[in-house]
Parts: sequence; structure tokens; C-alpha cells
Amino acid sequence: MASKRDGKAASFVRLASDIWAFQTTAVLAAALELDVFSAIGSGKRTSVEIASATNSQVRGMERLLDTLTSLKYLKKTHNRYGLEPIAATFLVRESPMYMEGASQVIRGMTMLWSTLADAVKAGASLAGPVSEDQARAFFPILVKQIFPMNYTASQSAIRKMPKARLSRIQRILDIGGGAAAWSIPFAENLRKARATLIDYPEMTAIAREYAARFKVGDRFDFLEGNFFEIDWGSEQFDLAILGHIVHGEGVERAKQLMRRACIALKPGGILLIADFIPNENRTGPALALMFGLNMFVATPEGGVYTMGEYRAWLKEAGFKRVTTVAANAPSPLILAHK
Repeated sequence: MASKRDGKAASFVRLASDIWAFQTTAVLAAALELDVFSAIGSGKRTSVEIASATNSQVRGMERLLDTLTSLKYLKKTHNRYGLEPIAATFLVRESPMYMEGASQVIRGMTMLWSTLADAVKAGASLAGPVSEDQARAFFPILVKQIFPMNYTASQSAIRKMPKARLSRIQRILDIGGGAAAWSIPFAENLRKARATLIDYPEMTAIAREYAARFKVGDRFDFLEGNFFEIDWGSEQFDLAILGHIVHGEGVERAKQLMRRACIALKPGGILLIADFIPNENRTGPALALMFGLNMFVATPEGGVYTMGEYRAWLKEAGFKRVTTVAANAPSPLILAHK
């Protein structure tokens, strides 16, 4: 007899889908590692052509291509394959929005998540503290991979912000800015604005590359080093950005960043915070809670925080008002007004 909950029969199909969900990740990781999407983007259309271009055997490639078609990353007409828009935009190497390094990040995350049960038993990450050298090796890979997600989120936020408010932004501070995914769209839309990006030299080199690619490189300045150790100045900026920084720092260091951002902003300035935000009861959204679990297995103190927590910390930091703006992002973006 099927077990029941709330009057509904339990479904094994949902359980199987969840248990086997890793297979979708593995399919995409393999396709990216083999550069399948770029091969198709360059004009290879049949499984024979794509296998040859990726130094693969046709038998395996056919199965991979058909599975990618079922997942809506490819389209198939008779024996010829084409790219769906999502693949053409984000998964082809020649695209300016290419998710470079995704397969490497996936491999690392897979290894970390395999320690989840042991980490839960221990109550802490088994990975140990990340050294500065490790961070400087890892983050250049990560910031390229997440550039498209953050760039499109920043673009959508700008479209939602009042034009009068945007017109007052002339100086931008991008804290731990990585590839400048958050500040580049502001520079593109605000021709008189100038951005200062703070990060390690390994990341500022990437930010210079991306800013030049989007033709705003002449309006970027760079402060190189650990952003906790660099002086940000006082009342110099109209907009400060913490783009997916807070979740990696732990509560006390996150609060410190908010206090310093408030000091660096001019009166009337805005701090933009992008992150994964669960609801107040921490019962959803699933993506935010999954990311919080990712921080648990990957870092000593990282996590995700509710809007109630953010509001309290931002008020404590000196901000007068906190609002949110819906964006093409996992969670709404936070705007804290000084």
C-alpha cells in the first residue's frame, strides 16, 4: 500500500528526480569540459563532426548530445544539433557572457559536497580555513564563472532603479569586485560615473580585461589587496557594492563591511548588497538554503542571512533606510540608504 501524507500518495518519481539530480550537473560539466557548445557554435552540427572537434568517440557523443537536447540546452532536427539561446549565450566560449571555468568549479563543489554528512556530524566544515594563497588561486576561476549571473542581475536592477536616483551616482566603490560584474553595468549606463574596484591583483587583472571588453575600462580605478586591510576613504562614494561577498565572511566580518561601507559613502549614498536570502523562518527558497549549506561545507563561518538580519545589521551600521529591488537574480537586491 502506498504511504500517504496530507491525503496524497507519496511519489517515488519526485524522490528519484531529487536523488538523480546530480546527473544533470554531471552532463553539463562533461559538455563544458569537452567544449561541446563551442563546437556547435563554430558550425559543427552532426554527432560525427562534434565528436571529431572534441576528440571524442561518436557513440558517447551521441548519447551526450541527445541528453543535452532533452534538457533544453540543444535542439535537434533529424541528425543535426543546434544551440538553444541559453547555451548560445552562456556556454559558447566566443560569447562575451561565457561562463568560463564552470567545469572546474563544478568539480571542486562536488568534492566539497561529498563531505556534507561528516560536516553535519562535526558541526563545521571539514575543509578548514582558506589561506590567502588558496583564495588568490581559486577566486580568479570563480569570478569568471559567475560573471554572467551577476552582470545580468546588475543590469536588471539598474532598469528598476529610479532615473533620478541613478543620475546622482558619479563615484562607485566595488568591494571585492572580482571581474567587475556588478560595476560594469553601472559604468555602461552612467557615462559620467567612475568606479573604483578593490580586490587582489589576480582579480583586478580580470576586471581590467572585462571592463575593456565592455568598453568602460577608461573609467575604472583599482585598489589592489585584501579589502579588509585597504582604506576605503570617507564620504567619497555615491554607490558601494557588496556583490555576493557577505555570505563568505561570517556575521562579525559582514557587519564590519557594512559599517565601513557606510563610512565610505557620501550622505544620501547607497550600499547595494547582492546575496542569497532565505525567508525569515528559513523554510525557503530552496536555492538560498542550498547555497547556505554550500557555505557551511566550504567555509568556517560563511552562511546566508534573512532580510530581518540584514535590516538590523544595516541600521546598526548607520544606514537610515533599507529597501529591496527585484532583479534577475536568486534573491532581491538590498539597497541601504545612508
